[in-house]
Amino acid sequence: MAEVGLYSISVRGFDVPALLDWAAAEGIPFVHLRGGLRGHQLVTYPLSTLREWRRIADDTVPITGVTADTDLADLLADDPETRLRAGREVVRLAGAAAELGAGWLRLLSRTPPQAGWARREPPATAVPLLVEPHHPGWLVPGAFVSPPGMRLLADTRQLAGVSSALAEVVERADVLHLSDDGRGFGGSEPVADLVACRIAAGRRVEVAVEWTGADRSPQACLARYRAAVAWWAAREGS
Repeated sequence: MAEVGLYSISVRGFDVPALLDWAAAEGIPFVHLRGGLRGHQLVTYPLSTLREWRRIADDTVPITGVTADTDLADLLADDPETRLRAGREVVRLAGAAAELGAGWLRLLSRTPPQAGWARREPPATAVPLLVEPHHPGWLVPGAFVSPPGMRLLADTRQLAGVSSALAEVVERADVLHLSDDGRGFGGSEPVADLVACRIAAGRRVEVAVEWTGADRSPQACLARYRAAVAWWAAREGS
């Protein structure tokens, strides 16, 4: 079975070192870290702190990916000032992610793909960029003509009920979040099954649990994490 990690928003009350220690003690193999303004704000920490956290991660569990709050629409905007500001944010956060040993940085996309995006290249960053589609305009056939070549973070809750573009989304996904807001995974089976088939065929897709229910205490998070791992194992097994 593919290892299943945990997205840091799933649990509250930990700083980064404590999160890594807790994850290691509970057998969670890796962590995705929210690193923007609504998370641990990695760019506000000195390089020495990031490197100390990397040493802790090496001794506990790795931070394999970092999420930003920056929107892809700002990174590829028509307005040069907006584009420059977003680019600086992303470059700095990607640099912090690399210091932590992460392999990717996720951007949000709250707007549908725009035709003009194909003419613009995102800035060079220390780790690859992934996009998490947050607008239904991404979930239609042909949406990925612009921007071409963009890789994705897929979310089971956002993709539940998608049919026409599901195969195209999963084909571009390097990361899958098993997303549970308290309703479990009903409707997410086609997404999980398609990703499991990709993994069985030799594709590498990093899978992690994203628990967003009201109670995000360590105890509640761990119970939801283990339930999600069992659900995923059943989908893989089938």
